[in-house]
Amino acid sequence: MKGMLYGTIITLALMMTLTGCAEFNMGGIGQGRLTAPAPAVQNEAPPSPVYLDFDDVLVPPELKRSANECYLSNGFGRLVLSGRVDGDSLSKFFVSGMPSTGWQVLDQYKYQGAIRLFFAKPDKISTILITENPMDTKVEIWVTPLTPR
Repeated sequence: MKGMLYGTIITLALMMTLTGCAEFNMGGIGQGRLTAPAPAVQNEAPPSPVYLDFDDVLVPPELKRSANECYLSNGFGRLVLSGRVDGDSLSKFFVSGMPSTGWQVLDQYKYQGAIRLFFAKPDKISTILITENPMDTKVEIWVTPLTPR
């Protein structure tokens, strides 16, 4: 009976010792240190916005061109994009980014789940319609010339 008790105590002591040592990094003899898991290193920068069909309208790289819905001629027309991006964040992206390429923000509003943005340059105007669907977000970018009257 005493042999069984001593065996159980030794086994428990051995298990506690081994599991306790599993959390230590033995940097050298007698230098056991408790170490935290190494933080994940992120060397990747977020993808940069890109120019697609309009040379002065930047779009987020998460949006993909819907070729069959686009119509472009001489740098003007309709560009349709889609992707899984929040509509409000897209609105902020365009409102803060379009002035960097010379566009002036004219107006913006949200109506029945869609966001409409209006921009102008001396020789053209742009409207952006952002529509969120259950599966993705659709963005229509229109750029049209301003003709003198």
